[in-house]
Amino acid sequence: MEEKEGTNIFQELLKDKSFITKEYYIEPEPKEDKPEDFNYVLEKDRASKVVVEEPVRGLVDALPSIENTVVGLFFSAGWCAPCHEFVPLIRDLYEELQMKRCPFQIVFISFDKSEEKMKEYFMDYHGEWLALPFHDKALRESFRTTYDVNSLPKLIVVKDSGEIITKTGRKEVQDRGFIGYRNWREAANLKEGGKLHSSAIIKSNRTLDPKDSDA
Repeated sequence: MEEKEGTNIFQELLKDKSFITKEYYIEPEPKEDKPEDFNYVLEKDRASKVVVEEPVRGLVDALPSIENTVVGLFFSAGWCAPCHEFVPLIRDLYEELQMKRCPFQIVFISFDKSEEKMKEYFMDYHGEWLALPFHDKALRESFRTTYDVNSLPKLIVVKDSGEIITKTGRKEVQDRGFIGYRNWREAANLKEGGKLHSSAIIKSNRTLDPKDSDA
């Protein structure tokens, strides 16, 4: 990938885009029915006349959720045997860095063959990190071509602008673990030590379910 000096790759790829968390795939618990007393019936009648769209659960604004942190772009798929071997290593490192309050976030880019397969793989094996929505095939393909990904698994570590720090993140996790992260963090030139991003990420106020989007 050729990078132009001063170009913010993520501003071009992720403007007005969203990531998902695991919460996106968790069905909300059904609300308990209130007794049909007089006041409740009146309140329900008034509410039926006002349409209030709730923000989509598990949907987060992309750019704020990776601001001023080291970002690992994790290209992977559930059908890939080497991916299953690597996931526990990157998950352990991610959890260690979260525990130590180190600025680091992972974005999973799925190469699965269906959303159901992605969901199963993401929910059952991955850590509490982010993912590109499966429905946005154009965005997933843009990431694949921008970072020239032709094999799996692939961990490309980048700055919050999308500029590459290393394309050999998988090997560095396997060989060096936390020491490898320290080198990434130094190369990222984070402001004031960087920003911690955990599963309690800034949530999006968007009400459109990305599954229904034309993106």
